[in-house]
Amino acid sequence: MATQRIQRVLASAGFGSRRACEEMVERGRVAVNGRVSRQLPILVDPEKDSISVDGKMIRAEGLVYYLLNKPKGVFCTNEDPAGRTRAVDCLVGVKERVYPVGRLDRETEGLLLLTNDGTLANRITHPRYELDKEYHILTHLRPSDATMADIRKGVNVDGTLVVPKEFRILRETAEGIVLKLVIHEGLNRVVRKMMDQHEIEIARLRRTRIGPLAMSGLSAGHSRELRASEVAGLYEAVGLDAINRVTE
Repeated sequence: MATQRIQRVLASAGFGSRRACEEMVERGRVAVNGRVSRQLPILVDPEKDSISVDGKMIRAEGLVYYLLNKPKGVFCTNEDPAGRTRAVDCLVGVKERVYPVGRLDRETEGLLLLTNDGTLANRITHPRYELDKEYHILTHLRPSDATMADIRKGVNVDGTLVVPKEFRILRETAEGIVLKLVIHEGLNRVVRKMMDQHEIEIARLRRTRIGPLAMSGLSAGHSRELRASEVAGLYEAVGLDAINRVTE
């Protein structure tokens, strides 16, 4: 295996984003071949070098990618002292330590990507890469044209002006009106906060797409591994080279 930056190896092993892993190194929590170095960059070969975090050896893992149709009531956290159902609990037979990319709140359903690829995760969640996040909002009352127009102009959410790429009525059903919202931001509860500001009651909220990755054919609570073409599509969408993703 080619040499890699230490933060890349740590991120792939499930220790968080590359920046978080850099901070771990700078704090002296990481040792390579028994020696602690706080000075970056550090290049390692996971097949030859021994790497430990807080004195515990880590195993370099291959990059894996899973798509989950998250049901209501499931939490997007890897650690929950209360013992509530987590998104990772919905995955079957996954040995690698993966984590959700872009959290959905407890009541929000739909597409959730789980991976140990910190590089890809960072780009998917960062608004500078302008990756679409599509949501379908079920509401019982049809919003006025003026309300729809106001939201299209942008909504201030926690100090960030969120201007939708698309916001329209998708269809009418027996349950109510389904609104389609496409944004680039991944702020905490961003869709709910946008609708709350304009008094649009959300009866159901689902994420249906992240960039080229769409939710289809999976019932709630079920997951599957991404196809190679889907991973390549995500990499292309955020300006990464899929061929060199292991050694970046």
